[in-house]
Amino acid sequence: MKSLKYIALLFLSLHYCYAQQVTIHFKGKIYTEKNSSIGGANINVVQDEFLPSSTQADADGNYNLYLPLNREFDITVSKEGYVQKKYFISTKGIKEDQKLAKFPDYVADVVLFTRVEGVDYSLFDQPINKYSYNPKNHNMDYDEKYLKEMKLAMKAIQQAERDAEKAEKEKKIAERKLAAQSKVGYIPQRQVAVTTPIQSQNDKTIVISNTVINKKAQSAEVVALLAKYQPGVTEEIIQGKNVYIIQRVLVKEEEVWIYQKKVFTWGGVACFRDNQSITEGIFEQETSANYNNFTGTAISSK
Repeated sequence: MKSLKYIALLFLSLHYCYAQQVTIHFKGKIYTEKNSSIGGANINVVQDEFLPSSTQADADGNYNLYLPLNREFDITVSKEGYVQKKYFISTKGIKEDQKLAKFPDYVADVVLFTRVEGVDYSLFDQPINKYSYNPKNHNMDYDEKYLKEMKLAMKAIQQAERDAEKAEKEKKIAERKLAAQSKVGYIPQRQVAVTTPIQSQNDKTIVISNTVINKKAQSAEVVALLAKYQPGVTEEIIQGKNVYIIQRVLVKEEEVWIYQKKVFTWGGVACFRDNQSITEGIFEQETSANYNNFTGTAISSK
């Protein structure tokens, strides 16, 4: 506890001394990529790699730093939901007889990227800009070549963000289409089921139905279905383009339920039971126990 009090007193003493010395004033504003201000961002200052301090931007995103001479500073700007950015400042190299000369205020605006899932932001583990004292013009200059390289690298990150956002949008559209196209429907027993014949490799027609079946109907399609699906659970695999479907047909008394689990090549999974979306857990719970007629037959869709 004594050591902590000593460090706190030392920090306050240093802060008081700096207030009496010449300082370099850096100010700026923190923005989003759409030029909206980010209020309350954290600005962390590490001096000479070991003496940290911090402040916050105001509600409009403005901040001010007063940095003593002959030091090096790593500045990190961060806010939850955004990608942090850093910049480096060195106030070393100013001679004693130059300390009294007035330095201008330096502007260091910072644009924070909104974090996008799946994008590599490791570039921002290093500073995006570097400032140092230039004795030729008695000014704090930034490294133009370094900044140019970082801007090019940031463009690549922005493109990766656009690609990730596009992929996410396309995924959601595909999921909505899947939900609309994969409803398998429940039809009361008095109605005749709609069936779809699919030609297998041995040229025998296999009839697949996504509805409840009227066992009393005498149509050839229903007779074929009743011949194929016996009481209990029968599983079939329907292989399609970019998707395969695990279809389980449950026959109980005089009703049939169709369960489908669609697994897409991009990783999406959706389960359905009679026109209703269900969880994968319900799919397994209601159809996994004691298959009566497990076929494992692969049916290719065109």
